[in-house]
Order: sequence, then C-alpha cells, then structure tokens
Amino acid sequence: MVKLLLLIDTMFYYDREVLKGIKAKIDESQLKLTIHIESIENADDILTQDWDYVIADYDKPDRHRIIPRLKSNVLIYSSYKIEHAPESVSTLVNDNEQFACLALGQFIQNDIPNVGFYMDPSESNTGWANERKNCFEKHAELLGLNLHSDIKKAIESRPFPLGVYCATDRAAMKLVNFCLSKNISVPSQISIIGTDYDDAERILSPMPLSSINIDPYLLGQRCVEVLLKAVRFKRVLHEKYQPINLMNGKSTTVDENQDDIVNKALYYLHNNFHLNINVHQVIDFCRVSRKTLDNRFIASKGMTVHQYLSNLRLKKSKKLLRNSSDSIECIALQCGYPNQSYLYQVYRKQFDYTPCEYRNSSHLV
Repeated sequence: MVKLLLLIDTMFYYDREVLKGIKAKIDESQLKLTIHIESIENADDILTQDWDYVIADYDKPDRHRIIPRLKSNVLIYSSYKIEHAPESVSTLVNDNEQFACLALGQFIQNDIPNVGFYMDPSESNTGWANERKNCFEKHAELLGLNLHSDIKKAIESRPFPLGVYCATDRAAMKLVNFCLSKNISVPSQISIIGTDYDDAERILSPMPLSSINIDPYLLGQRCVEVLLKAVRFKRVLHEKYQPINLMNGKSTTVDENQDDIVNKALYYLHNNFHLNINVHQVIDFCRVSRKTLDNRFIASKGMTVHQYLSNLRLKKSKKLLRNSSDSIECIALQCGYPNQSYLYQVYRKQFDYTPCEYRNSSHLV
C-alpha cells in the first residue's frame, strides 16, 4: 500500500484544517494510500520506514533536521519564504505580498492616506509576521501613502483616517480593544484588517473583524495538488499559495458594491499607473476576464477599469502641475504617458485646455 507521511501538529486548529483539506483532496482524487500522522519525537522510527509521499509543516524548526534525510517525494509548506529549502523538496509558501495587496487595496478603496502595520509583541520574532510587515510597508511606500511605523504612537497623534493591517486576527483584536479604550472610533477613524479569519479570535473580538482569509483547508488541498504535480512531471516545484479573499467585518468601512477583485485591481493600478501599463496587464494580475473586471468596476466605481486608470493618471498629473516645478515631459512620464505630446492631446480632449494653461491658471479645474 502507498504510504503518505504527514508531519503536522494536529493540536492546533489551523493544522487540523490543513489535514482536512489534504484528506478531502486525496478522497476526491481517489488515491489509494494510507495516511500516517507522526510526531517528530519519533524521528528514529520515521527514518527507518519507507514513505512514498511526505507533506510537512516547515514552520516548525524541529522538522528541518529530518526532512533532508527522507528519501521520498516531499512537499513542505510554510507561512513565509523559505530561504534555503532542502534539495529535491517541493515547496508551497504563503504569498504575503498578496496579503499586503488585499489590505492596501481596501485602504485605497476607502480613501485612507495614512497606513501602518501592527503585530502583537509575542509575534515579533516570527518569520511570517515580519515578512508581512516588510511586504506591507514596502508597498505602502511605493504607493506614496503616509506610513506610520509605531501604530500606538500614531493613534496618540490622531492622523485620521488611519488604516492598519495586522499580522494576525489576535493582533487585530488587541488593537480594536486598545482603540476602544482610547475612545477611538473603529472603523470611522481607524480601519483595521487582520489575518487568518480565525473563528476563535473573531468570537472574542468586541466587533466582527475584517480579515484576510488564508483558508488552511484549501491550503491542504493545494499541498496535495502541488506534490502530485511534482511527481507527475518528475521535477521539484516551488509555488506560492495566495489567499482567497478579504472578509469584511465591522472593523473596516465597506459599501455594498465592494469586492476583492476590485480591491486587488486598485492596488495594482495605484502601484503601477506610472509605468505606462494597460488594462490587459491589470486583467492578468487579477486573473479574470476583461468583461468580469469591467462589470465589477462599473458596479463598484461607476466606471470601467480603463476609465478609472485614465482618471487616476489625470488626477496625478494635475497634482504635479499644481505642486511641482517639473517639466511637462517629466510629469507625463511620471503619470504613465509616453511623452508630453500625448499628455497635451489628453488634456485637449478631456478639458479643452493644455497642461501649461492649467498650471498657469488658478481658476481651471
């Protein structure tokens, strides 16, 4: 009988959900194998047996010493980037940049210019919390948002509205409690997004949390898919696991037409509009059809994605014309136009005046 070894700690809810996903995918694929869940304390016994497949949680350091010694088809999964994966081992890693993308897209949607990242002190030494922090802060700066590194100090100075992305739902819950103790309104003054969509933390929270749903059940299914693909193609695979969606609760302001695809597109647009991108690149990033993206933009923003991109570039160009001494050519390039002639054509068509006339006149809008 084919044997699958799972090095997973089923004492925790997250890991039990991963296990359920693995079992569901095995049943769906009608694989004839037996599943063995072993503790790392039984390392000597594990190494004496022959395993056909192995799936292991690589966030637990005690697995690191045994996995390279397993002569099997091995997949390891982790909640952050694996710097030095063992040779001949496939990997599936949480895409923390996409977590940041979803959170920032939400803040952009709500017109929140001030943002920051928060983790609980107990999380400060974990690789996944620090990777989420680094990704969020890097992309917030690229977007030109006002980044606050010390959230509790920022709350004291009240730079509202403020959007805070948290490493976990536990951190989000603690931040909500802190805000309420300071008579700070959530979400009208501070918008808070957690990570995990953890039922236990959400029950304890004084309000339903907005949270990025990692969905460990689906992670378990993806582990089996990646492992089987690696075996089929006889090569090592290194893939990223992306979250399903952002579940909006009471800790963020949400209108009825808001959805995750639009938030994801908004993040990409605001981060790349200056690079002369087009709608096809936005579609590729969101992995949807042009029709789907336009329909969702019309429902959410009252315009197509092309119209939103055009308005975004025009708004940025006007800001630069008013507040900088950059040349028209330089402003055109900063806003994603190929040259100043193209910018002139756009202004003539949209406003019936030129960029120079706008810059030199106080009454033009």
